[in-house]
Amino acid sequence: MSENQEKFSVDTEQLKNETKETVNQVKDSIKNVNLKKDAKETKSFLKEILSNPFESVRRIAENEENVFSKVIILMIVWILASVIIGVISLIKYGKYSSIGNNIMDFISYILSPILYILVPAIIILIMNKNNKKSLITIISTLTISAVPVIIIEIIDVIESLISGITIISSPISTMFSAISLVLTYFGMKDLFGEKENKNFIKKYAIIKLLSAFVLIILGRIGIY
Repeated sequence: MSENQEKFSVDTEQLKNETKETVNQVKDSIKNVNLKKDAKETKSFLKEILSNPFESVRRIAENEENVFSKVIILMIVWILASVIIGVISLIKYGKYSSIGNNIMDFISYILSPILYILVPAIIILIMNKNNKKSLITIISTLTISAVPVIIIEIIDVIESLISGITIISSPISTMFSAISLVLTYFGMKDLFGEKENKNFIKKYAIIKLLSAFVLIILGRIGIY
């Protein structure tokens, strides 16, 4: 069997078990969420991330820290921001066609942040044969690496409410986008346990290309 076939061979039983465990953990985390307490802890955690982002991502990728409850809070914020932007866009630009289409749009606003993380997470789970990590760890690593993207989404909410601030917000969003790209690269590198960039850059390119391909298809069917 070739190297590429080994990378892309899918252990369906493992994938099924990992998905089931992840769903159960999400259910438990949502059921036990204490918004006030968890939001406060997440705020403190974000300060740690901003002060030392690469070390924070490394600890999560290497299972030194379990931050899944904070990941749930971040995802809630991300989804809310996505929904607000979508609803404002519908109202502002009059994108009304039919109830069915509007419902599909609303579903896509909710699913977009989830799929942005879940699609590459599953690809990493399938490819990462030599340094297996749980789907929870992969999702946590990618979500924390995407904190700058969440900040961009919040900036987009402000932009849609206040016209004329793009001249200030646009370069800030560009900066955060670049930071997220770099954090995601090193987060994935830590997940694979790679020490050398030259050994990992090909895998990173494959993950990004496959993720983009899947997300484009999901976009075509209206859920991303």
